[in-house]
Amino acid sequence: MSGALVVLLDSAGRDVARAATSASGGYTLAAPAAGRYRVAVRQIGWQAWTSPPVELAAGETRSLVLRVETEVYALPAITVEARRPRCGIRLGDDAVVSRLLEVAQTALALAQAAADDGAIAFSSEWYLARYSPSLELVDSSSVGVGRLARWPIQSALPDTLERWGFVRTDGPGQDWTDVGSARGPVYYGLDARALFSDWFLTSHCFRVEEKEGGELRVRFEPSRHQGRADVAGMVVLDRGSLELRRIEFAYVNLPRWVPRDRAGGEVRLRRLKSGAWVPYAWRVRAPVPRLAVGRAQPKLDAWVETGGWVRSVRGAAGRVDSAMTREVLGR
Repeated sequence: MSGALVVLLDSAGRDVARAATSASGGYTLAAPAAGRYRVAVRQIGWQAWTSPPVELAAGETRSLVLRVETEVYALPAITVEARRPRCGIRLGDDAVVSRLLEVAQTALALAQAAADDGAIAFSSEWYLARYSPSLELVDSSSVGVGRLARWPIQSALPDTLERWGFVRTDGPGQDWTDVGSARGPVYYGLDARALFSDWFLTSHCFRVEEKEGGELRVRFEPSRHQGRADVAGMVVLDRGSLELRRIEFAYVNLPRWVPRDRAGGEVRLRRLKSGAWVPYAWRVRAPVPRLAVGRAQPKLDAWVETGGWVRSVRGAAGRVDSAMTREVLGR
């Protein structure tokens, strides 16, 4: 089974290793220590499968052939109950919103596995743009071209976000009036590590929407205001295939001089025929203030945005793969 995520679970059910299957269905997992493990197989559009327990001794190498009984996952109807906000989500239960988040988690894990195993690589271009307060483009420049080796928008550790929020202003010389400078606040993005952390799932409320064009949207927002910057947004999937299309987020609980719903970012994804997932375009936007003489509060002066997109896909030999590049670029 190609394009599947294979996960090693310890005796407590925790993920301790993961890998994406190759085109032939092969995989390699490294257990952290001797013990009792299970192997779980997750693939978009199919029911998850878990193996019987396997005992591994220290230093042991085991060849394990998985005979997976594939069963198509049929998403139930989106009822009124499913559309109501649910606060304190737990992955693994039967709620529709939990199932959809599990699908998104699998897609993002496959995207990271594709970058980690080195079977394919992505050449990407990064940019830096400046916009007027009304979001008219003022200036833009290319930051450079390089290899996309990790998730393009990085966040902080969940325990750091829980304590300080998604915008940190506590460093030496940092405050809201230094946004965009070397001393200004640090804006953390939203990555899979943060989105699927126990803290984020329990401190945010989620609800499901169906939109024209076959979109399913799992919206999220903080369940309570705790005086620090947070994020609200949505995870967007295709209704028919359950493929993850994009993740959008906006910073909330910012100072009053920042317009609502304009500071934030997004990541757009595509699934290749090989089963690999690619984040092909991304951006993050932050406000820049101006402090006038005699004013206690700053006003919005501009927006700074950084982002990028994948330009080409390279195979294991390092050469550009024209077919996969066309897939990523949507051509």
